[in-house]
Amino acid sequence: MGWQPRLWLWLVPACLPWLNFSPWTGWIVFEEFDLLLLAALAGAYARMAWESQKDAYRPATTAPKLLIGMLAVSGLWALQRGLLDAGGFQFDWFASYSDALNSWRVFKSLGFALLFIPLLQREVSRNTTGAAGDMAAGIVSGLACLVLATFWERMAFPGLLDFSAPYRTVALFWEMHVGGAAIDAYLALTVPFVVWALSATLRPLPWAALALLALGVGYTCLTTFSRGVYLAVLGPLILLPFLLWLQKHARHGTDPWRSLRHQATLPSWWTKASVALGVVLMLEVVVVLQSGSFMSKRLASTEQDLSSRVEHWKNGVGMLKGSSDWLLGIGLGRLPANYAAQVPNEEFPGDALWHPEPLPKPQGQGFVTLLGPKTRQSLGGVLELTQRVSLSKPSGYRARLDVRVKHNTRIELYLCERHLLYDRACQAAFLRVKPVTSAGHPVWQSLTVTMEGDELGPDSRWVPRLKMFSMSVIDAGGSADIDNVALMGDQPQNLLSNGDFSAGLAHWLPAAQSYFLPWHLDNLFLELLVERGVLGLLACLLLVMTALWHLALGRARLQPTAPYLAASIIGVLLVGLVSSVMDVPRVAFLFFLLNFMALAVRPNDTDHVAKGHERVVLL
Repeated sequence: MGWQPRLWLWLVPACLPWLNFSPWTGWIVFEEFDLLLLAALAGAYARMAWESQKDAYRPATTAPKLLIGMLAVSGLWALQRGLLDAGGFQFDWFASYSDALNSWRVFKSLGFALLFIPLLQREVSRNTTGAAGDMAAGIVSGLACLVLATFWERMAFPGLLDFSAPYRTVALFWEMHVGGAAIDAYLALTVPFVVWALSATLRPLPWAALALLALGVGYTCLTTFSRGVYLAVLGPLILLPFLLWLQKHARHGTDPWRSLRHQATLPSWWTKASVALGVVLMLEVVVVLQSGSFMSKRLASTEQDLSSRVEHWKNGVGMLKGSSDWLLGIGLGRLPANYAAQVPNEEFPGDALWHPEPLPKPQGQGFVTLLGPKTRQSLGGVLELTQRVSLSKPSGYRARLDVRVKHNTRIELYLCERHLLYDRACQAAFLRVKPVTSAGHPVWQSLTVTMEGDELGPDSRWVPRLKMFSMSVIDAGGSADIDNVALMGDQPQNLLSNGDFSAGLAHWLPAAQSYFLPWHLDNLFLELLVERGVLGLLACLLLVMTALWHLALGRARLQPTAPYLAASIIGVLLVGLVSSVMDVPRVAFLFFLLNFMALAVRPNDTDHVAKGHERVVLL
């Protein structure tokens, strides 16, 4: 980045949809994408400082300072309220959604985006069209990675052409281990840039590659089986011709012949190929939605789902107790913990707590307590503590663990072929553990069980099928202390990492099954209201409205990417009607960054518009 600071415009969005390895690391608050952002900031700021010393270049500051200041202050204030609500700052590499560091997890998307504003202004001041084009090309490259991940996931689990199985694509958005709409928001944010790439590419071979990408993106959108995705992707694409007309009218005024002459510069093959691509995309929609029964079942339950979602929204807004909560919010990242604690019968389905200083136990430096739901036995799902494993044979595995309980407790162990949320094949062991006491205190007992069930298929060289080991307590009010967990095949070697929990919850990731209510409010605007208050909501809405004004009618409207950037922002607003967005830091970061891009364009940065329109996107 110090050598080529402009590279971040492409690299950051290109890496965004895959640079997270939570199922292997156990990180929730932190992720590998954070490391990329820190590296980009360090290198690019070092270069900027060097150039400032040499007086070689001093970028102009053009973004509205008052608007950005309001957004920053509201975000920092909500961060402080979140930390105070959680009992103060407490650092933990493996903090969960109910810990204080979840406030930082939600804030970091805005925080990182704010730090990139001077770097963004620097590149925009040098070449607005080139900077916007580089970022758009990075987004298209990231979408290509997402499509490859989708094909791998679908081939490995439900099957590439199986549209009846109740399986919804998540690709590499591991944040969806507790549900949510990470991939929904990402697709809504990025799909318009595929249209930009197709319109800006005038050579047959690159255009053909982009057409294949468009078909892959369509397949990804359809196999999410998300009604919110369908609305958020289709709506902006329908609006896009109007946005392009506004741009063309601003560029050519009232001279229609000049507009027609501009259109005539497109090669004849381009128009024919675009029509053919549109027909194929419509056929793809028909095939996916009509050849399977899963989406028809979801559409049939739309009215019931909407009714339950409205009730969910009411429960979320009901957490605002006083005028300070309404004005400033309950604090960033505090929605999950407060919702689970305050809303009757909609608690967490379980939890996993690590204890670094244990009471007397067989060996090791720590242990974990698995909790079941507090009061309700049938929440519709459980919370599991999971770990990725690599297996060499289809069956014949044994699990060994040390357990300590105070009451009769049921523990479930699973070894499954699982990408994230859905099982393809599983082996299981069900334990009913009775307490063993000494001097009136429960003591540790060692248990060994055989995993029984389906045979697990071997990993393919080209389409690896991920395996996952999981543990959970399923009793309402139940808890069990767990330590020294081992998974063994024919050899005594433990296939699990950190089975003694001496490194905390490293390599272990909590994951919910079927029940996700406490973690998400499923509405972007209510999410902003509850956690940031009216002031935070207004600051975010003012940012978005100002950005859209600049792109559609203001000083950014002549830039080649302006209509597509406006469609991208509108897509997020549409998906935000039925989904949360800010609880996915990677996607929220890109959302803020694109808004800041719209604000950073200077009024006189329109001299390279024609050249920018003919940029060729190379993947």
